[in-house]
Amino acid sequence: MPDTLRQVWDELTARYCNDRTLTARFYTEIEKKYTSTRRHYHNLHHIAALLQFCGRYAGQLMEPDVVAFAVFYHDIIYNVLRKDNEFRSAQVAVKRLKDLQVPAAAIEQVKLYIEATQTHAVTAAVTHVGDLQLFLDFDMSILGAPRDAYEAYTRQVRREYRIYPDKLYNAGRKQFLEHCLQAGHIFQTPVFRENYERTARENMAWELGNLSGG
Repeated sequence: MPDTLRQVWDELTARYCNDRTLTARFYTEIEKKYTSTRRHYHNLHHIAALLQFCGRYAGQLMEPDVVAFAVFYHDIIYNVLRKDNEFRSAQVAVKRLKDLQVPAAAIEQVKLYIEATQTHAVTAAVTHVGDLQLFLDFDMSILGAPRDAYEAYTRQVRREYRIYPDKLYNAGRKQFLEHCLQAGHIFQTPVFRENYERTARENMAWELGNLSGG
């Protein structure tokens, strides 16, 4: 998998920067961050899954490079003790993409996309709302995965938050699940609602029932 991700990264960055030493250094940084022993879900497998969606929906994306850069950097900073991970991840992306000579307008979009993952709400400030909606749906797609994959995801996230006792973690997780289930829809786009909404609601209701029963 790392080799495949590296190939995607090399092809993506080659469109903007000829300094392969620099692009290699930035990929090494990405790989190091996402392979931290503290990461069990928000790791390279998560990035690979989102990049697969990028490929699958490439024909619907107006600025696929913006989405791809957002995928690579959206969780580069991940500390369960902090509430500003998205902001800090966006700042890292801005710095690195400037060095890669990515146009300023595209960098601003990447920044907005990453920051939007904090609330998964669409901001009118983006150039292509449809791209942001798809990106956010890619990020939330695990919620609509088959039950065994969803169960694995819940265990992985719990391990990332293992410093918190069950009482605190369960309360926070229940709040997240209830918020999603009470919303009019979990996914932003019609295609994701059609393909994943029902399963996502079934998965989350199942998890909520387990937490409430515990």
